[in-house]
Amino acid sequence: MPAPASTLTTGLNSYYLIQLIENLAQLSIGYNPNSDDIDQDLVLQFISEGYNRIVSLDDRWPWFQSSYQTQVVEDQRIVDSNFVLTGTFSQFITVPQANIPLSSIRQVINVTAVQGESMTGGLGMELVYIDQFKAESIWIGTTDQPNIPGYWSLWNNSIQLWPRANQTYTLTIRGYRQPNLVWLTDSNNSESTNYVDLDQELHIMLVNFVLARIFQYQEDPEMAAVYMNHYNTGVQIAKANITGPNSNQPLIMSGGLQLNGAANRAYGFGNFGAGIQVLPGSPSPLGRMF
Repeated sequence: MPAPASTLTTGLNSYYLIQLIENLAQLSIGYNPNSDDIDQDLVLQFISEGYNRIVSLDDRWPWFQSSYQTQVVEDQRIVDSNFVLTGTFSQFITVPQANIPLSSIRQVINVTAVQGESMTGGLGMELVYIDQFKAESIWIGTTDQPNIPGYWSLWNNSIQLWPRANQTYTLTIRGYRQPNLVWLTDSNNSESTNYVDLDQELHIMLVNFVLARIFQYQEDPEMAAVYMNHYNTGVQIAKANITGPNSNQPLIMSGGLQLNGAANRAYGFGNFGAGIQVLPGSPSPLGRMF
């Protein structure tokens, strides 16, 4: 194999990944049954299996954190397409990207609506998540009228706004994107810049998993057990480290809001007692006129 263009510092493509596995296993990987020890397509299946197993360990790997925007118009409830990827954690993903379907967003965490008209034009309002069945039991028949959206739900692979939009809004969505598997299709290209779509701390865990499966295939249970143990131990340590809370920040409760009467009155919420009331559908969703 010629030396690949990518490195562990710039990114790991599937060509270099296979070369690394080949060197560690001391086995020839390729497509010639007369000279290679193991078929490359089989190794790619092992890589895919290991990658999906790592990704499935947590729905919220920081590597997949992403932000999106889209627009809704008057009387629109269902939002399922035309998202624009505006930012993502991975430096290997090109932004912005347009025409993204909701199916490309693995998990939606937060939805904010920015009004485009009226006296509060430009105001950002964080919508409250609500169960789809609860929303359908509230906004039904004559009560289902367009107004300022205050809630959102997920159903049928779409974001649904409650109540329906009464004007044009720009939605800002934070969530976790689906893994990108394009890098698996470039295993014969040493110059590929389609890098493994995974936090770099987890690359060696993926290698260990594939080595375990290769030695299992080679009927060497002892070596397979060694590498699988390396994988299991390493991936749990890495998961705890990558997904752990930021120790440099203090613990913040209630999103930083002080939910007590004195604090409420200081900020103009004195009429609502000990808690801030959310009033979706009103001109002032937080119970306050701006």
